[in-house]
Amino acid sequence: MSLGRPPLTQDLLNQYAPQLNVQDVIWSPLYDSANYGTAGQAQLTFFSLPQGQGTSTAPSAAAGSAKTILDTNLQAAGQLTLGNAFFATGQEILFFPSYSPNEGAISYTQTATFLSDVYSFGKDGALTLTVGSNRIFIQDSPLSMFPPATYVATNPAIAGFASTNTAMWSDYGVLAGETYTIEPLFFQANLGFQEVLQWGSPTALPSAKAARIFARLRGYQIRLAQ
Repeated sequence: MSLGRPPLTQDLLNQYAPQLNVQDVIWSPLYDSANYGTAGQAQLTFFSLPQGQGTSTAPSAAAGSAKTILDTNLQAAGQLTLGNAFFATGQEILFFPSYSPNEGAISYTQTATFLSDVYSFGKDGALTLTVGSNRIFIQDSPLSMFPPATYVATNPAIAGFASTNTAMWSDYGVLAGETYTIEPLFFQANLGFQEVLQWGSPTALPSAKAARIFARLRGYQIRLAQ
């Protein structure tokens, strides 16, 4: 005790610290989104523009607004911020055509544009994940290799009506299969990374409408405990 002031110890300071030098681990995949234009794409890059930059592709976003949590959870361009790390275990691609799925009476001759868009997207393209100084950790094709873990479940009744040449059906479709797993990668803060989807040439989707794509790295966030 000195002049009535108690001595300070590290344990005492830690009681009042807003952030301790310990870490916690949570399941928190990294994701980013982009627009697939009506004329198709030759290349799309993900994890290069964080929140507050670029242009949002979220259906509910104001036109021309910057990216928000609706588009990506990345806080810095192409890397994690100080105090954060990421343990990647898998890869997903989520593909959302602009054309809404049909469910109801539809002509036998009508093109199932939602399903056709999903099929056309999945049968082509390649994904490359690069970490650090041009180290490639994923490079695989076609894009149907990266199905999403979640999707819209449907169970429509199918019935034909010969007199009207129509049927009750749904043209919803999704990339499906085993979730793409990778040899775990440990991304530390300030380590650069990006994903690129590329095609031989831009090819418009059968619906001739734009689509929205999410690249989603499955894994755990490691961060300083609060």
